[in-house]
Amino acid sequence: MVESYVVDASVVGKWFNKGESNEKEARVLRDAWIDGRAQLYAPSLLLFEVANSIWKNPSIRTKTARSLVRLVIRLAPHLLNPDEEVSEDAISLARRSKLTFYDSIYLAFAKSLSHILVTADRAQLSVAEGYTKAVHLSGIPQP
Repeated sequence: MVESYVVDASVVGKWFNKGESNEKEARVLRDAWIDGRAQLYAPSLLLFEVANSIWKNPSIRTKTARSLVRLVIRLAPHLLNPDEEVSEDAISLARRSKLTFYDSIYLAFAKSLSHILVTADRAQLSVAEGYTKAVHLSGIPQP
């Protein structure tokens, strides 16, 4: 059976920014996505967050950054736009937890889709407890 996950920018950004912790686990998940052994979903804002992480990375030259942004588009998970219900859920969660709306939307999608959120963000993991299923990138079972 193919597993389905919601992934956030803290995971997908590791596909493009070298030298980060849990980079190997992120690549394993990326390869499972490419090979069809896992289905990955994310809000469309993921593209902006990952491209911004490439832009901010001082070790990536402009020409390389342009190539990487093209790869972000090609390798992106299934991108979703929130409907009213998911948006309301995310804003309520953000207000209750003091987590940003950006981070809360990943959790709201995971809950709405009944998929596990995979993140390297400890704050998201903490908020996920009692709200939806989430796992740190380092603890994901190999797809």
